[in-house]
Amino acid sequence: MLKATDRPSPEIQLGERLRQARELAGFAQGEAAQALGVTSAALSQYEGGKRRIEALTLDRIARLYAVPITYFFAGAQTDQQTDWEMALRSLANTLSAAGKAGVAKLIQRIHDLEHLYAITGLPFPGKPHPPFPSLPKEGYADYKVSEFAQKVRRYYNLGIAPLLNVKLFLDAQGYQVFGIPFGKEEPVLSGLFFLHPQLGAIVVFNEDQSYTREPFTLCHEMAHSLFHWDRPAILCRDSERADLVEDFANRFASYFLIPREGLQERLDVLGIKTVKQPEEVIHIARYFGVSYDATLHSLDMERKLGVPRDALKTKPIALAKTLGYKPSPFEFGARPLPPEERLPRIFLELGYRAIDNGLLSLRRVAEMMGISDLELEERLGDGEVEEMEDVYI
Repeated sequence: MLKATDRPSPEIQLGERLRQARELAGFAQGEAAQALGVTSAALSQYEGGKRRIEALTLDRIARLYAVPITYFFAGAQTDQQTDWEMALRSLANTLSAAGKAGVAKLIQRIHDLEHLYAITGLPFPGKPHPPFPSLPKEGYADYKVSEFAQKVRRYYNLGIAPLLNVKLFLDAQGYQVFGIPFGKEEPVLSGLFFLHPQLGAIVVFNEDQSYTREPFTLCHEMAHSLFHWDRPAILCRDSERADLVEDFANRFASYFLIPREGLQERLDVLGIKTVKQPEEVIHIARYFGVSYDATLHSLDMERKLGVPRDALKTKPIALAKTLGYKPSPFEFGARPLPPEERLPRIFLELGYRAIDNGLLSLRRVAEMMGISDLELEERLGDGEVEEMEDVYI
């Protein structure tokens, strides 16, 4: 039997919890130290119980590792992880430090959404019934992928019209869409998909990548949700384009965003047989609401390029501006994105409802949304609570 004097000191116990949480989140000590803005030596001393840790630093560590701050103290449960959380943490082990931090942030955002559903009493949506059978991992000809994209468009009654706000469309279909900063370091994580047991389909895009790429990434992840839903979680890296599942999702996104018939119709309206000028690509890209590169890819697949792709290199945002289009400031790299762009719409509605019913403080909801108290006060003052409630109640 251990004597009281044989028990580890509170500092040693705290240090051990710090180490466990770091390893749980998949961070090497150096990666975590860099993300926290401290030296590796300092973090090592914290974990060894040799250096006193300030409350603010402990809070930052908890946020980075996506664990509650109570995790670090004696008596707290350290093994209560859900299957989806363990799957995400396991897959994140191969990512860069920024990617691991992003996955931890996503886990926290999902826990926040779970909490909002629970305290407001709104029933959880649950897992959706898959509208299409899951596809095996094999190669599909372009015409077959195009047929899948057309089938999905028919299912949602979209016809061949442009889908100018993919985020809003997915929100309306019950997807939980998050924009999370995953960084730009290799291997770059462009997005991910998984099915949450209570929240349903979770679709995520990398907030750090080009703003114009968001629609393509969201449709790519939607392809996984519709045709690869039997997989526990799918992390999509730019370096995995040769993978059959990733290749299918890439081609599906192209055909879904720019359907074959819609592209031909637009070319006819513009009087173009084959595209030979960057300006022509811009007009098509802006009509369909997709990036310049995604438009080039679709034109190339449909053999509608009259010159080599290298001859169409340009600065698309600057060129679009000279042609009279008004690019969003986010296309020029303005960050962070507003909550409407990077959080599920129901997340915002439940946050406003929690404040209105006195369930959470304004400061706590602002923290959940990743904005300042002042910005949230301005939103409330502008009547956004009532506007959101008109949509959901």
